[in-house]
Amino acid sequence: MTTNGSNSGRADEGLVPTTAPPIHPMVAAAFAALDRSGEPWVLLRGADDLAQPSGDVDILVAATLLPSLDALMMQAAFHRVLARGRGSHRFYFGYDDLRAAWVKLDVVSDIAFGPFQQWNTPLADGCLERRIRDGALSLPDPVDQAWLALLHLVLDKGEIAPTRVGAAQSTAAAAAFDGPIATYVGQRVPTGEAALLVQALRDSRTAELPDITVRLRAAWERSAAGSAVLRAVGNRAGRVLSPTLQGRSFHGLVVAVMGPDGAGKTTLLRGVGADFPVPSKYVYMGMWAAGRWDAQLHRLPGGRLGQKVLRLVRGSATARYHRVRGRLVLLDRVPYDAQLPGSIDTSFGGRVSSALALSLTPQPDLLLVLDAPGEVMFARKGEHSVAVLERWRQAYLQLAERLPGACVLDATEPQDKVLNRGVALVWQRFRVVENTSSSRPTTARTAA
Repeated sequence: MTTNGSNSGRADEGLVPTTAPPIHPMVAAAFAALDRSGEPWVLLRGADDLAQPSGDVDILVAATLLPSLDALMMQAAFHRVLARGRGSHRFYFGYDDLRAAWVKLDVVSDIAFGPFQQWNTPLADGCLERRIRDGALSLPDPVDQAWLALLHLVLDKGEIAPTRVGAAQSTAAAAAFDGPIATYVGQRVPTGEAALLVQALRDSRTAELPDITVRLRAAWERSAAGSAVLRAVGNRAGRVLSPTLQGRSFHGLVVAVMGPDGAGKTTLLRGVGADFPVPSKYVYMGMWAAGRWDAQLHRLPGGRLGQKVLRLVRGSATARYHRVRGRLVLLDRVPYDAQLPGSIDTSFGGRVSSALALSLTPQPDLLLVLDAPGEVMFARKGEHSVAVLERWRQAYLQLAERLPGACVLDATEPQDKVLNRGVALVWQRFRVVENTSSSRPTTARTAA
């Protein structure tokens, strides 16, 4: 183990791995990209959870790295997703299709605490200077790491939850009282609650922890400058307004799905949108869905056509609106279905509705075509016949060959595999469209 910068000499070896832990390949690629920059960085938390990260991978980087950080992370297959109102936090997402899991990096350039990152500190540069190296990892000095972990629990989380007491006790063992961070904490909280917290953890006096935590946090808040209140208000407003501002970051992505009844179109689209890192909107474009007023409308001259046109205009407007807002738009039922054998309505109303559907519906950036034999589709829903479903299947495959952006998925595979493949294709297309349509990152659906 080598040291970059000074070390307090009070390292608790339990906090710093003595053997290289397994690291997820994408995370390892991100670490390698940071190393190539030549700028300092440290993994703030979670060194023992890198093989398959269950949460964010928290990284502190030098502010001088920020101008090139997005490009560096792209080299490791990560894409930045904006999260306004989060201080210096930058969130980078990648999708591991081999493990069917999202990997998220949470990168900061300063150390700030509080639910709205309102309590800034001058600690970042010192932590980077005192970093240590352990294989592929760049880690904080163990004493720094101990204090940062305790402050994270008290100031960010607001408590030391019972499930975290054991880890906090191990951390407190390394929280020396004469290091740079301890000195800073003593200046911010001169009433001594920080030392009381550490000693209570070391002595296993867990019943005292809630009161000490409340007093420490209150003292820290009292010592904060007036600008902390403004930062809290500004960051909170940024989070609230973030959805309104999304259209300034990204032009949105439209994904549509085609396939016979029973292929799993709706299940696939809703599954893709469930965990996607940007906001998504499911839009059903079917013009022939049953409605409560069908019987009455169909008695009126032109009522059926008017109903179809209204549904088409409403669905198209909804899709375009959410696309402009920078969202992932998931279209269920697309006008290409009208090109299937036996689906072409040559009546006046049929020609009008088909023309409107093709002209009003936004063209998908990605079209997923679910493919399965007719007998499989019939067994799933029991609608139509095997022969009809097989004829439609072949028509869908022929359409897929002609339509731009179409990808065929094997719908006979287990549902989770179909979903994994669909998510991977959407994420791949998302990155291509976003990188070519805007130089700015996308706005996140949520932020941690």
